[in-house]
Amino acid sequence: CDRTRLTADGQVRACLFATEESDLRGALRAGMDDEGLADRWRRAMWGKRAGHGIDDPTFLQPARPMSAIGG
Repeated sequence: CDRTRLTADGQVRACLFATEESDLRGALRAGMDDEGLADRWRRAMWGKRAGHGIDDPTFLQPARPMSAIGG
């Protein structure tokens, strides 16, 4: 997976199968400027694992599937 996703409710997900999300909506509503929002997006991308891990026996599906994030 080489894409990040912005969910319908303003969360950045570094991978479709990621279990963590970074909140952009809250930051935007709090008045964060464009550079701050861009920095949050970059940190989400840089924290991304090398692979999505679905072939790993310990893989767990995220609580919110693609249909729940607006994808």
